[in-house]
Amino acid sequence: MVRSRRLLLFLLALLAAAAGFSAGGYIGLMRAVDRLGEPSRASTGPTYIYSAPLGKRGDTRRVIGIIYPARNHLKTSLRDMPPGLLNAVVVKEDRRFREHGGVDTWGIIRALYADLKAGSTVQGASTITQQYVKNAYLSPAPTLTRKLREALISIEIERRYSKDEILAKYLNTVYFGNNAYGVGAASETYFGKPVKDLTTAEAATLVGLLWSPSTLGSDKEAARKQRDLVLKKMLGAGYITEQDYERALHEPMPERWPVNPPHRSGLEAPTLTRDFAAMVEQELTKRYGTRAVLEGNLSVYTTLDLEDQTSAWDVLYGPSGYLSHPGYPDAALVSLDPRTGDIKAMIGGHGRKSDFNLATQGRRQPGSSFKPFALIAAIEQGISPKREYVSEKKTYHLRKPGGRTEVWKVENYGGIERGPITLENALWQSDNTVFTDLVTNAKGRGLKDGPEKVVEVAREAGVEADYGRNPGPSVVLGTKETSPLEMAQGYATIANEGRRLKPRAIVRVVREEGKGREKVLYNAPARPRGERVIPKDVARKTLSIMIGDVTQGIAREAALPGRQVAGKTGTSENFFDSWFIGSTPRLTTAVWMGYAKGGKTLEGLIGPEAQRTGSTPTPTIIWHDYMQRALRGEPKERFEGVKPPSGSDATDFYGNPLPAR
Repeated sequence: MVRSRRLLLFLLALLAAAAGFSAGGYIGLMRAVDRLGEPSRASTGPTYIYSAPLGKRGDTRRVIGIIYPARNHLKTSLRDMPPGLLNAVVVKEDRRFREHGGVDTWGIIRALYADLKAGSTVQGASTITQQYVKNAYLSPAPTLTRKLREALISIEIERRYSKDEILAKYLNTVYFGNNAYGVGAASETYFGKPVKDLTTAEAATLVGLLWSPSTLGSDKEAARKQRDLVLKKMLGAGYITEQDYERALHEPMPERWPVNPPHRSGLEAPTLTRDFAAMVEQELTKRYGTRAVLEGNLSVYTTLDLEDQTSAWDVLYGPSGYLSHPGYPDAALVSLDPRTGDIKAMIGGHGRKSDFNLATQGRRQPGSSFKPFALIAAIEQGISPKREYVSEKKTYHLRKPGGRTEVWKVENYGGIERGPITLENALWQSDNTVFTDLVTNAKGRGLKDGPEKVVEVAREAGVEADYGRNPGPSVVLGTKETSPLEMAQGYATIANEGRRLKPRAIVRVVREEGKGREKVLYNAPARPRGERVIPKDVARKTLSIMIGDVTQGIAREAALPGRQVAGKTGTSENFFDSWFIGSTPRLTTAVWMGYAKGGKTLEGLIGPEAQRTGSTPTPTIIWHDYMQRALRGEPKERFEGVKPPSGSDATDFYGNPLPAR
């Protein structure tokens, strides 16, 4: 045991070095751990989520969401916890719990090796003691520093308390779903009885919930299957006999699940702001852990502009909104400030209570709205936007792994062949065949390492997708699914002269400490600098050409009088998805339209006939009407150093000449 402890301390010293701790910092942390006390808990209260300041004075905010805390927290003493409950936790969470000293030495060796090899935290080695420490004392941040603190505090906890006392502490702090915080609350919520009266089957059921509290807390059959797995492990470990095992397996689950309704908790927000508030709640949980969110007492100040949010809602789903009629498609809208990354408006669907946010979680093909990233790649490689290609039906013979060849045929919508055409004009007209020539390096006049280069540019700008290890040339046509938020970030990077900023919703978090005291947990920088991912001159040239898509191309409906607008339309194959993403110097907005459940085309709504009659709004029209409201009264700024393109003889998406504007 002494040798094992020495090995563990040596490994922790290595972990400290990897985390950047100095010798003095390591010793100081050890001393702080030695003075460890019980975790302090202020009385719980709601967490309030506030909008950005309103009005010209900017001194008024509105509550846009309230997270009610976990009031259902009943502490249970060790003497009231049946042995079956303690044994179930051990077999489910940490088989070697009664053997190690708080940190599993061999587990931490495996995790340390994986972390150091990857350069980040990629593998956990948490014991029950470590899980208790993380729940009670620390944030869940996946950093080497936090792991070091967690390990040292765990060793101290093991020195101070017996194994059963640690199990009791863990069970009193863990979350069981349905706002049941601690095993006492869980027992009352799910079975309507105190912990001391739990049967072996019921104890195993509660422990099984820890695998996924949110899911199993509402799915009785899945909870029963997890219970049976825990019981099987208890039998294998010798904690119960074969007879006890069979009896517990056949014990029926409660007729109602859970027996008692959960105490009021969780997020409440008006339809107008629910999607955004839910995203803020998720971000809080990611940063500070479930415990901090459930305990509440936070004031969260956000970037949401209520006037912009209201404008977006009115245009889409308000009483006279374009998509307010039953049976119309769904839409998502994300609007952010490209200079800061601040999210100003977000609509993730019709507003019905749902955990699915189309703006952040919806993954759809961006179609031609992906082409600007190919244009950037071309300019970076010295290809002039004035270079001519031939717009016509194309057949490519693509080499595949194993030496085989694949035939790929590409044509423009409606079979249009435009003949000789410049690269910039091809962007304005969404010409597929020119961009596939570009990405396949046809006749040596395109991109070197085309698909990989386009993906690299898109990723650097902030557009994540499952591009695969060897993306094919079809990627340039926007065939890889992404979200409206990521497309907005990608275009905002271009509008911000090639500096990428992570979209942000939270600018300040304050926790009420009691007795009039408060602690600032987070303060965002007023003007983040961002990371340079596109050369400034390349970004400016790209913006100039994207302005041409609005002044001379197929996106003329997006034009705002007196303002520079740089944007691009996008439509996926068979009209399943339709997009417009556009920027002014002050605001970048992405609009997606389609059907949330997928599998239904927009052909009859936004196809050629619908557009010619003007009977149905396109994302471009939605974008225009929202931006006109959002920018009302704002100065008419210009993109710095960006000169709009000269005129052209562009045609629309259907080959018709574009009238003078």
